[in-house]
Amino acid sequence: MKSIKGMPTMAYKIISVILTQKEDVDGLNAAIALATRMDAHLDIYAITISHSETGGYYMGAEAMLIADQTREAIKQRDALEKWVNAEMQGETVRWSLQGAAVQGPALSSFVARNLRFSDLVVTARPYQDSEEVAAIVEASLFAAERPVLMIPKGCTAPEPNGRVIVGWNDGTEAMTAIRAALPFLAEAAQTDICIIDPPVRAADRSDPGGAVAQYLMRHGAKTQVDVLAKTEPDIAEILLRHTREVGAQMIVSGAYGHSRLREAVFGGTTRSLLEMADRPILMSR
Repeated sequence: MKSIKGMPTMAYKIISVILTQKEDVDGLNAAIALATRMDAHLDIYAITISHSETGGYYMGAEAMLIADQTREAIKQRDALEKWVNAEMQGETVRWSLQGAAVQGPALSSFVARNLRFSDLVVTARPYQDSEEVAAIVEASLFAAERPVLMIPKGCTAPEPNGRVIVGWNDGTEAMTAIRAALPFLAEAAQTDICIIDPPVRAADRSDPGGAVAQYLMRHGAKTQVDVLAKTEPDIAEILLRHTREVGAQMIVSGAYGHSRLREAVFGGTTRSLLEMADRPILMSR
């Protein structure tokens, strides 16, 4: 990494990528690219999840069902590990592989125990072709308390000197996401701080986003504040449309500004972004 006046450029030093199927290859490739560029260690987790619906079976059937599903999860894990080893042939990045066949209720504790030592977690984007990814993302954000970079199908890792969109609402989650994204923001050609219908507080009216822009500039980011009108009820739609209009390659957003229950029942910006994002999105909380 380049340095400025003897100070090293910010970078993630431990990057983890979670794979649940071979279709997650875009996430793996993105993690490899980032680890190579930032001289980071890459921890690869090949995880298969066993779900058992118990109850309503004759005595002993539940144990047999769990055993069968566990054997299948182990078989899938072994195949996934074999695939990862083949994909990593010839890669020069420092990497390690851990496979696991996890019972559904144990997923959160497994993620918390292993990923809390990571600087960044890379996954596929949820709500595509795997039902497991959403649970993994939530466990990474809440249990491991790690920022997560989600890669939609067909996308690559964000490149240096690209443009990044930051969703800013003056909230704690948004600020946490910005701090987590500093290695990306410091190397971006421009960071657009997007504010949708800025607050009406007198202190914020004259210079919405000014304080966070100054914070980012002091960290070496080139910033611009974009104030957007709420022309649609879904904030995620507005943010994504602006991202496409300016050609940004990545979105940074706080996650779950409301309770997880409210997000699950009523949707919310987090869920909408996760369902619709067509470029990498980094979330933290």
